[in-house]
Amino acid sequence: MVTWDPHLKTAVSELEAESRETPGRLYPFKSDPGHLAVATTRLETLLGDVAVAINPQDARYKHLIGSHISLPLMESTIPIIADAYCDIAKGTGAVNITPAHDFNEFEVGRRHGLDPSNIFDEQACLNDCVPPNF
Repeated sequence: MVTWDPHLKTAVSELEAESRETPGRLYPFKSDPGHLAVATTRLETLLGDVAVAINPQDARYKHLIGSHISLPLMESTIPIIADAYCDIAKGTGAVNITPAHDFNEFEVGRRHGLDPSNIFDEQACLNDCVPPNF
């Protein structure tokens, strides 16, 4: 996992990158009617989700651990896993796990044996891992 410059087609060192806090938006959605509400700040990475995580101490969702949830846009299902990475008080309390596109989620994926799915090519466009209509 690297910071990638799609114009120069090269990795950029974290030492050379300038990090800035920017205002964002949390996009909540329900993946299954009456099932589990999940929220994301990066809609484009929904195509690379490999699991949804909930905090094992979250009484609202404890009964869902080990079941599966529909993956929006991909016509597939992914597992619901328990991991303390999830903040019960943040967003819906459930988080999409996209190991190929987030360092923290990479570690969650590693703990749970989840394979990362990179959805971008060298130009930062969606690749062949996503359905053709995208």
